[in-house]
Amino acid sequence: MIKVLIADDELIVRKGLIATVDWEKFGMEVIADAPNGQKAWELFQQHCPEVVITDIVMPEMNGIELARNIKQSSPTTKILLLSCHRDFAFAQEGMNIGASGYILKTAFEDHQFEEYLGRIENEINHTNIQNSYDSSYLAKEFYEWLCDFENSFPKLVEELFSNEWNWMENPYYIYLITGINSSEFFQKKLSCGEKHFALIPCGHDQAFIFIQEKSKADFEHLLVEARSIGSSIRWKDHGPNRGMNEWMDGVTNLFRRFKFEKQFKVSMEDWPLPIRKAVQIIIQDLDQSFSSSYIANEVGLSRSHFSTMFKKTVGESFIAFIEKLKVKAACELLENTSLPLQNIGEKIGIQDGKYFSKWFKKCMGKTPSEYRQDKKQNVS
Repeated sequence: MIKVLIADDELIVRKGLIATVDWEKFGMEVIADAPNGQKAWELFQQHCPEVVITDIVMPEMNGIELARNIKQSSPTTKILLLSCHRDFAFAQEGMNIGASGYILKTAFEDHQFEEYLGRIENEINHTNIQNSYDSSYLAKEFYEWLCDFENSFPKLVEELFSNEWNWMENPYYIYLITGINSSEFFQKKLSCGEKHFALIPCGHDQAFIFIQEKSKADFEHLLVEARSIGSSIRWKDHGPNRGMNEWMDGVTNLFRRFKFEKQFKVSMEDWPLPIRKAVQIIIQDLDQSFSSSYIANEVGLSRSHFSTMFKKTVGESFIAFIEKLKVKAACELLENTSLPLQNIGEKIGIQDGKYFSKWFKKCMGKTPSEYRQDKKQNVS
């Protein structure tokens, strides 16, 4: 439902609108009403309604000031002004701010009011559909790019940095957050709070969020607050960063580290530095066939010392660890992408499609196609 807030200093006007308008007809519900602009502003920050219907002349904060505050905080919010004849100049100012329209209270007609509501409903629904499509496409391209597949995502990032992401030419932080779907509190606060932020979903129940450097402390306070009320939200950050190249490097490094720690339920922060470096080499080039001798040389250890330290730290042998890592990577790609099996096999270093299917079935007890189909059925 589309949330509506009504602000008017006349109680009879507020209650009359709430009682007489068929809000469900327009997919709307009135979630709050306010007797003055200041109270309306507080309620707006609390509820984040998509539509605000406000009188122009009110005590404490008038409708124009309210509209200006709302548009600065949430430019997509629709505002409908209620006006008297003597408020015409104010009404024009409101339209300049971005109000969707105004209605004369002295010549109020139901059909005119409903025309505005119908138009606003169509605009909101169209925007939601378009944003949903754009967001879904961006998320799909982003995830496949993170998994090292060539696609249109780098071009999309260039376009974003040329337009709505140009604020990231200044210092910003990257957050990879899990449990984001479980926190309505967090999503509500984020949607009507920070103006300079960006969000891209990344797999199930997780997302990358980008926050300008000066907002880092407030944003982390919000994360802590969301977790304190029972949310399963967890996060890691990377930064400060500046510009598109650091964006690319930052999200890639954070994703690989986060994915590894999530898959194996460990934290690399407590591992010896040579083992951390070794694992980073492996996960960055999972399509390569590394020997323990090669990796040992890369991290400055003898092969025997490296093998002993690796098993003690990770809990299994170097070869067993790599196979488990490749299985988990293949499962993720089967679940979250529509990429052909041949391509998925190649990404984990198995060039032959038939061998990939046999190897996967040996490890998981089912073929890659069966695994993908089972996951789709579970989701639906």
